[in-house]
Amino acid sequence: MKSTPSSPHPPFGRVASELAFRSSVIAFSKRCWHLELIGDQYLPPGPCFIYGNHSNNYDPFIYNAFTELGQSTAGVMTMEYLRSGVLSRLFTAAGIVGTEKRVPEPHLIRKIWKMIEQKRRIVIFPEGGRRWHGRPDPWIESTAKVFMRLGVPVYPVVINGSYVGWPRWATYPRPAHIKVEVHPAIDFSDNPTLESSLDRLKKPISKDENVVSEAVKPKRAFRPISGVTKLLYRDPYTGHFGGLIEQGANRLVQRHGDQSWTMNPDSSLIHDQTGKRVLTADMYESIRTLPFTAANQEALLSNVADVQIIENDQIVRAYRRERISIFKDHLAMAQGFRIPLDEVQYTGLERNNKIWILTPSKRVIATFKYEGSVRAWQDILNRIIPELNC
Repeated sequence: MKSTPSSPHPPFGRVASELAFRSSVIAFSKRCWHLELIGDQYLPPGPCFIYGNHSNNYDPFIYNAFTELGQSTAGVMTMEYLRSGVLSRLFTAAGIVGTEKRVPEPHLIRKIWKMIEQKRRIVIFPEGGRRWHGRPDPWIESTAKVFMRLGVPVYPVVINGSYVGWPRWATYPRPAHIKVEVHPAIDFSDNPTLESSLDRLKKPISKDENVVSEAVKPKRAFRPISGVTKLLYRDPYTGHFGGLIEQGANRLVQRHGDQSWTMNPDSSLIHDQTGKRVLTADMYESIRTLPFTAANQEALLSNVADVQIIENDQIVRAYRRERISIFKDHLAMAQGFRIPLDEVQYTGLERNNKIWILTPSKRVIATFKYEGSVRAWQDILNRIIPELNC
């Protein structure tokens, strides 16, 4: 299905940004992974929506490895790469608009409608960001409403090998065989309910990405263990935060104990004492639900991070190597700054080391360069603030 150009002459800025991406990150994607498109020679033509699973930072560029010059995808992505700098200008020129995960943004619909008028392919990842453990995350329901109501085809495009090719927590990629599979457009002709529409939309991308065919699995990896404690942030036996240590190229060991694991190139773990194979997602699920052990006056979690406090779009305080802690009813820093948890409305993660926390009057951004796991922070806040991000 070869695409028809949306106009005889795409804007110069779009073509220039596309050339920049094709000569850099798309070229890197082609060298790093064996890419294959299944379903057609090209992605579906615009105007249309394309959505899929998303674990690898390069997924949008992997899509565009199968587009022709002047026919790159537009889309919606999180703000982490769109705040400033050369990369932000390139994304904007390419037709990428930024959004805060799960924060209501009515103006976004107008921008998406403009892309439709330009007959663009629009990529949206409906879970709001990259998966940490290779399994489906909750959908942003407003995305499903957009898919249902804007009257253009909606194509699921599954990236088999996204997670095993480069997990979000991992420092280095793995040379997997990534297969991009185009599915037929979702049928909304019977005017389904939102619940029914969500079921239809979720089904094609609901696969556990930890489980892939031998043809997709990477056969080797450089230091595969590097970064895994960003995901496996507690000892599954003792419950201690930071209780697991990365050792060498591929070993995970208890800080206080004699249990250890060896990581395979596909990120699965072999328990050294029993020989049992364990998926990183299964170990993560087991530690994510462990009970808290802190007493009422003790911090549930405390780490050192670089912290910015923003009010009215201005940085009013900035601290390096500041201790920041979660208590059962508030967040606190050593400088005496506190935020009651009942004021926290939204949180989100950027890359694999940054969390932002939004209240009606301020935004706190903490970057964990030295220790700790932002995934741990997000999981704890989700557990103690049930209405968070709703």
